[in-house]
Amino acid sequence: MFEVGPTGLMDPAVYRSEAFYAAELEWVFGGSWMFVAHERWLPEPGDFVAETIGLEPVVVVRGADGGLRAFANVCPHRASLLVEGRGNCGRRLVCPYHGWTYELDGRLTGIPRRSLFATPLDPSQLGLTELRLDAWEGLVFVNVSGDAPELLDYLEDIPELLGGHDIAGMGLGASLDDPIAANWKLVMDNAICDYHLSIVHEGSIAALVDLDGLTEQAGVTTAVAAVPWRESELPAEPRPGLAGKAARGSLGCYVFPNLHVIGFPTGGATVMWWTPTSHTTTRARVLSLSHDADDDVRAGTELLSRVQREDFDVCERMQRGVQSAHYRPGPRHDAELRVTVFQRRLLEMVGSVLAPADPSGASELTGVAR
Repeated sequence: MFEVGPTGLMDPAVYRSEAFYAAELEWVFGGSWMFVAHERWLPEPGDFVAETIGLEPVVVVRGADGGLRAFANVCPHRASLLVEGRGNCGRRLVCPYHGWTYELDGRLTGIPRRSLFATPLDPSQLGLTELRLDAWEGLVFVNVSGDAPELLDYLEDIPELLGGHDIAGMGLGASLDDPIAANWKLVMDNAICDYHLSIVHEGSIAALVDLDGLTEQAGVTTAVAAVPWRESELPAEPRPGLAGKAARGSLGCYVFPNLHVIGFPTGGATVMWWTPTSHTTTRARVLSLSHDADDDVRAGTELLSRVQREDFDVCERMQRGVQSAHYRPGPRHDAELRVTVFQRRLLEMVGSVLAPADPSGASELTGVAR
């Protein structure tokens, strides 16, 4: 079994195990609230965003009534994906395989050559499977399993901490979308590790903030780092609505399993999320948000691109290093609290994964529990 060891960190075999990875896709991603889209990507009826959550192809679509819905992105007839990427499907979703046609609310209303089926069909029993969807501050989440807590409960203190930023009112800025040659868990460990900032980001982030004043707080599904900015980097006047730590620095708000929303004292924000593409590769995406159209979003993106490259190098080094039979996690630093929250929740959801007799990851999953 894989457990948190005496140092408070996970067994390194977790990062190598394909069986553990398979369990994550089904139980962790399927059982959590997952960020899939920004509402502003979907302004018109028929606008859609297709994603894969763990093993489940998902589509979020704007309905004719103006509401957002999430469906399993699979035709119930012969399992073809209905759509891919982002776009507009018009007034209906039409399967590209046999032409079965679905309204934007998921109802099946068109079946070509219907009279030739061997048995009578009941379209009311063959519509798209609707999935649980909710939104916070314009960020759209889907829970595939349907049994996660209410979204606001899942986000714990984050809505209150970032309430003054008015993220829903921000305009969309530039975005990044990059591959990393590392297991997604290593990428997440790094993304929410506050211990590495002064070393890896010495000439970027560390030059702008006061790391001696950094504080962390941990929940069950979230963890937050408050990072004060240097006085010279703060706005001349506090942004309206921001007070306390929100006005004095960044609030890095992690949401299990793979989302990081950072609110800045300038009033802007960054949304970052990491999606596994295999057990050794990860997709890293970033969305910049701002209230002020005159803000130089590009400058922030240029800084973020630099930070990303610095992180990618470290993650890919760890991916090679974690293969070592001689590696055992060292002691946990106080600035790695958020990493501990991530790892404990992960192991809690996956449960007993591999038989102890087979550390290679070749054995079957045993006793997996949500």
